[in-house]
Amino acid sequence: MLEGEQLKMLKKYAKKEGKTLGQLVREAIDTSYKKKDLLEERRQVALSAYKEGLISLGKLAEVLGLDPVSTRIYLKEMNIPVLVQDQAEIAQDAKNA
Repeated sequence: MLEGEQLKMLKKYAKKEGKTLGQLVREAIDTSYKKKDLLEERRQVALSAYKEGLISLGKLAEVLGLDPVSTRIYLKEMNIPVLVQDQAEIAQDAKNA
């Protein structure tokens, strides 16, 4: 059930766009969940790339939208080992940043 203000807003947009309330609601749901699916897919690709050593912890954190410490905690919770970088890899990451 929609709240009063939500219903008013939808009616206004429906009239403006020449659509039914149902069409607007279906479009909103499709758009919202497609974005979530794409975000989850991006996260899964990043995790796979991290596990294979193709991206650093810092890049993984960026994709996940987390800071490095939270990313380490997330990996631990997911039972994914934290990969240790040697000095050359760390220097290359700094250079690439």
